[in-house]
Amino acid sequence: MVTSRFNEASLAHLEDPGEYVRAAAEGKACEVANRRAGVILGVDTDVFAPDGTILGKPADADDAKRLLRLLSGATHTVYSGVAVVESDGAGKILRHDTRVVETRVTFADLPEAAIDAYVATGDPLDKAGAYGIQSGGMAFVTRIDGDFSNVVGLPLWTVGEMLTGFGVPLWRPEPHSVLPGGG
Repeated sequence: MVTSRFNEASLAHLEDPGEYVRAAAEGKACEVANRRAGVILGVDTDVFAPDGTILGKPADADDAKRLLRLLSGATHTVYSGVAVVESDGAGKILRHDTRVVETRVTFADLPEAAIDAYVATGDPLDKAGAYGIQSGGMAFVTRIDGDFSNVVGLPLWTVGEMLTGFGVPLWRPEPHSVLPGGG
């Protein structure tokens, strides 16, 4: 894995969530493509509040509680930008494909005791939007419209489809083993 040095702060002027994650994914992939040859995957996933503001990782437990209260009883959106580029390694992009995946997540009305108990587990402290749908945060969800894996942080079907389009094999048959006795 190669970490991108792309500066996401350069996108602060973008207000549309889909445009933002698309540009961030492309920026990440293209920055790495300037340094490495091959097929490169860049992804940016963000949680957007019902009012459209980006909900990053909480600063602390109190901030996590604030974010969960904001999501309580409302529908928010998780957007992922996925960019796949093929590079010659000298800064030339040979092929590229970029897509945006949108998933809407609805939370139940959360009792304060549930918010306090969840935050006390520490689970929401390192997650955008202050919840992990793959862990304790799933208990708050009443509805998901779209790709569940997108909410986890990587829209797997979309990534697989894109990589396949670039000739990257996703499925490799296991070699047959020969058991003693001909089995």
